[in-house]
Amino acid sequence: MRLESGPAKTDAIWHLGRAVLFLAFTAWFVYDGAVGWPSKNQKEATTKLAAPQPFGGAVKWVDLDEKPTQGLYDRLKGQNPETSDEVTEALGEAKYTAGNDAYFISRYGYAKVTYAGDRVTAMTSWVAWYKTKEEVQQQFLWAVLPALPGLWFLWKLLKALSLKAIIDDDAMTYGGQRIAFDDMVALRDYNPKGWIDLYYKSSGQEKKLRIDNEKIAKFDEIVATLCSVKGWDNLVAAHAREKAEQEADQQAAAKAEEALSDADDSAPAEDDVAGDDSP
Repeated sequence: MRLESGPAKTDAIWHLGRAVLFLAFTAWFVYDGAVGWPSKNQKEATTKLAAPQPFGGAVKWVDLDEKPTQGLYDRLKGQNPETSDEVTEALGEAKYTAGNDAYFISRYGYAKVTYAGDRVTAMTSWVAWYKTKEEVQQQFLWAVLPALPGLWFLWKLLKALSLKAIIDDDAMTYGGQRIAFDDMVALRDYNPKGWIDLYYKSSGQEKKLRIDNEKIAKFDEIVATLCSVKGWDNLVAAHAREKAEQEADQQAAAKAEEALSDADDSAPAEDDVAGDDSP
């Protein structure tokens, strides 16, 4: 005797759908961080750098570096620097100057520091082209959140696709686990949704293996074979017979009701049976 079964499609399809959904969100976050938002930054920066104020086309995108960033600038601003040397040491050389105003510009935005001689008199807030470096980097962190369940469901998909059941003369091997017929205790707890539990002995304890028709293709054949070998009642087949009988009874009742309705419609009216009593 030998019965082999591969995986059912339903479970794999569910895992595939979930994996695609979560990994699509991951790809979306990664794309924004690696391509989308940097491209938007370049587009916005190119437009604003070419505008008459404040840069008038004097600075080009290709001249810009990754620094300074808003985080770096905000930390410096919080320290209240007093001299231009302190600012230059923290932010590097200004990319553009106009009078007493020095502009520190990067691929993420810019800020203006105003001097009176060598003394710092004012520091503006950071102006982002579109997104700050910190926001761009956060997209990669956000990508981790859907990536974790996405990879989990991908792993579940691979397991679902590799599931196999083999019944030979001595045992059943299900998903790589071999259970001898002599160790099988019962096949019970059938759920009409499509699963049944095989109880078996292992290391002196009773354990349970769930057999699910959404996971294994030849669910009915596996249950029938185990019941035949062990002499158990086939709960799956019994439920199928009961359901078929109920459907047959419902169809018979519907036909009887339809026949009765047709008979009522075809019966002559009372006035027609009585006839005309006039002289």
